[in-house]
Amino acid sequence: MAITTRQTEGFTMPELEYLAQNESIMIVPLHRMERIELVRRTVGPFRPPQKTSVPLWLAIMLKRTNRCRIVAPKWLKYEHLRDLNKSEEQPDAMFTKLPTHYLEIAHTLLMFAEDDLVESQGIRRLLQDLREVRQSKTMEGLRMLNSLQLQMDNLSMAEINEIRPLFRHSFDMLRQLDGLAQATETEQQQSQFADQSYVEMDDAFGSRYVH
Repeated sequence: MAITTRQTEGFTMPELEYLAQNESIMIVPLHRMERIELVRRTVGPFRPPQKTSVPLWLAIMLKRTNRCRIVAPKWLKYEHLRDLNKSEEQPDAMFTKLPTHYLEIAHTLLMFAEDDLVESQGIRRLLQDLREVRQSKTMEGLRMLNSLQLQMDNLSMAEINEIRPLFRHSFDMLRQLDGLAQATETEQQQSQFADQSYVEMDDAFGSRYVH
């Protein structure tokens, strides 16, 4: 499969939010509704106050028409984000596993369903703190970049998108430097081999005329 320029240079935040629209989220319907046939799945029936899983885009549409209340994901609750921040700030801590589109989902819910999030302002602050801590760890990881691989597990799509252009440029430069180093080493080995050969030849020919 060909890699497009967009894939190598990265996506805009609106594009990432669009990609996140099919992520599932729980809602509490406020009205009775029958099943809804979607392209990828069937959702419903909707029976208040039973929780139902729907794609994010549908949850937002129902929320904006006052037909549901959105249930905040566990990772987006204030207490959980506070604990995540403490964990991420520990020395040598690995990246915490979060949904692939956690930043895009959080931004969408804070924009369209803030009233369904308890302590929404605190959530905003904790998300910003979490983002900054993980950005710092990402930059530290880039400093350890080598020409073979970069090991940083559990990065989200938005976090990967942020470093993609820098990583690609740095990785290309490292590969070029590595190639130059290998070429220099080969030349040195060839030069040493040639010098050794001349010494051996001098010894061989010299020994013929000693006697």
